[in-house]
Amino acid sequence: MANCNLLLSEYNNIIRLSDERRQQLLEVRNNLRIRLRRGYSIVSEELGLKNEIIHQSQGSFVMDTIISPIRGDYDIDDGLYFIGNLDRKNRPSPSDLHKLVKYALDRGHDDIERVIDKSTCIRVQYKSGFHVDIPIYYADNVDCPELADVNRGWILSHPIEFIEWFEQKVQSGFRKAFITESRLFDEFVQWTSDIRKNDHQLRRIVRFLKAWGDLRREEMPCGLIMTILAANNYYPHQRDDISIKETLINIQAALRNDFRCERPTTPKGENLFEDYKNKDAFMKYLGYFIDNAKKALEEPNQKLACKHWQASLGDRFPCNSAKDENIGNAATVSLGIGGSIRKPWCY
Repeated sequence: MANCNLLLSEYNNIIRLSDERRQQLLEVRNNLRIRLRRGYSIVSEELGLKNEIIHQSQGSFVMDTIISPIRGDYDIDDGLYFIGNLDRKNRPSPSDLHKLVKYALDRGHDDIERVIDKSTCIRVQYKSGFHVDIPIYYADNVDCPELADVNRGWILSHPIEFIEWFEQKVQSGFRKAFITESRLFDEFVQWTSDIRKNDHQLRRIVRFLKAWGDLRREEMPCGLIMTILAANNYYPHQRDDISIKETLINIQAALRNDFRCERPTTPKGENLFEDYKNKDAFMKYLGYFIDNAKKALEEPNQKLACKHWQASLGDRFPCNSAKDENIGNAATVSLGIGGSIRKPWCY
């Protein structure tokens, strides 16, 4: 049976967001924060608003599960928090805050292509081919923020909790205070550096699932769902090719039993598949992925095995690096032992 672990490692390096693009996003995010604070100071004075605003990084960028999509439209999420003690009736509406933030940003910057008002965030699309999503919150306590959703109103939501939930899965030592308390900024930078150097297998599995979904972006679940499915069904193994195959099998079994993906943090228990329209297509593609992974692991020739991985993961999977030779029986025996002990991590 062919061992394609090194090919998956090379593929991981291809789809993982590069240091150059990561630095670019950080610079854009920081510049956008400055622009937003300047714009807000002008608008808030005109409207008589007295809320303090703060920023909190969130999402896949922090967890280092972000990928470079095929179309190049990579992004970063940067939460904007209005700090105040007004109840829902007396504070500005979600729609009003969205309009306020959009107006504060949409002031003729050459590098911004457009500013889009979406239901759950303001999206700043850059001409260079990436975007920044700014979800807007109101809170008197950063531990209990409410998301300003234009369509659904105020929703209790805490994205930092999700980071904490995921990081507990990989036991990375993450603390919410890294993001919520500026005094721990240096520790946060060190933690970020450490997790990127260690690159836990679960982070790679999430990237593989996201890259797989990116091939059929319109039909596949979002990155949040992919992350939850991977984390809840993760199968650890010394080889990534075995780990991804077994994780996919666990996901398939869980969804066949109950096609749900519950949010593990606030609002806890929300079924993220509730409005998903492509269940049959997703389960079909999931089955194809599992079949291709099995064929790849059963194929003794690495070059031929690579083609099976490429069938699901696309042309970016590096078959040009595969060896056109069969492996010996020792590797087959090793794989048989490793693949026969099922250890689902379902919750």
